[in-house]
Amino acid sequence: LKKEFKNIVHDLVIVGAGPAGLAAAVYGSSEGLETVLLDSTAAGGQAGTSSKIENYLGFPTGISGSELAMRAALQAGKFGALPNIASNVTGLSFENGINVIELESGEKIKTRSLLIATGAEYKKLGIENLLEFEGRGVYYAASNMEVTMCKGEPVAIVGGGNSAGQATVFLSGSVEKVYLIIRGSSLSQTMSSYLIERIEESKNIEVMVNSEIAEIKGDEHIESIIVINNLTKKKQELSINSIFSFIGAIPNTDWLPPEIEKDEKGFIKTGTSIKDSIHWSLERRPFLLETSRPGIFAAGDVRSSSAKRVSAAVGEGSMAVMFIHEYLTESNNNNSK
Repeated sequence: LKKEFKNIVHDLVIVGAGPAGLAAAVYGSSEGLETVLLDSTAAGGQAGTSSKIENYLGFPTGISGSELAMRAALQAGKFGALPNIASNVTGLSFENGINVIELESGEKIKTRSLLIATGAEYKKLGIENLLEFEGRGVYYAASNMEVTMCKGEPVAIVGGGNSAGQATVFLSGSVEKVYLIIRGSSLSQTMSSYLIERIEESKNIEVMVNSEIAEIKGDEHIESIIVINNLTKKKQELSINSIFSFIGAIPNTDWLPPEIEKDEKGFIKTGTSIKDSIHWSLERRPFLLETSRPGIFAAGDVRSSSAKRVSAAVGEGSMAVMFIHEYLTESNNNNSK
């Protein structure tokens, strides 16, 4: 651990060097906060594995996730943020109102405010060349942004849960056709009946049961996929340009104590969703990105109900710094009384 980290109470510690954490490191350090950035592996998070991100503002020809992360890390360092990559955070405790970050090495880092930006591990489709197309046709969210990119084209959605069903119904209103690919024999096992009814009523949705994607074909972008039926072993090639994967995500929140409330899937609850929490100790309402513990914030994919895309994570990381400034000012005023 760097000597600068010892026996110092920092203004801000950020756990997670994905887009949200990197954005917070840039804005926190550039605005005068003594900022420490921690990550267990390397800068970039899930976005860092994307070979090309084509829908990020300001890069019309696209940019790789690793290059975007490298630029952001250099920018954060320029303003004085202290990066400590390869620091595995194992726990969080509290001492006299100070947050104590516990590392696998046994070291502890103290901070007045904390941003949790540890992201989530998206369950990956078992396709050999999947990573080549992440951000170039493989998506983990379906919103107006994605609709604009695939409007009028056929798309494939993988997953049999409600999130997949909602995306299917939503996209079917704008795309040529939706192939809903599920490994099971029926949607009724995993999806709400109202979504199944809407899917069955739609003329441009085809449900492919007992199926999975075996191969992606394309050069710079997806051009087609090979779908295999797990029972008959019959293969079928579909001309599509976009795959939406909704097979689940696991948030990196196992290291957090009970004081940080999570939803039923383990994502961190923030803002109005924790205003009645037994762990909330202040009279004011929580800030938008604040957790059930005052002064601790969450941003990006780790946060419950987040948008699950790079641009949103960057926005949340930037916004979190604004709330952190307000919290630190509030804390200073209370301590001076």
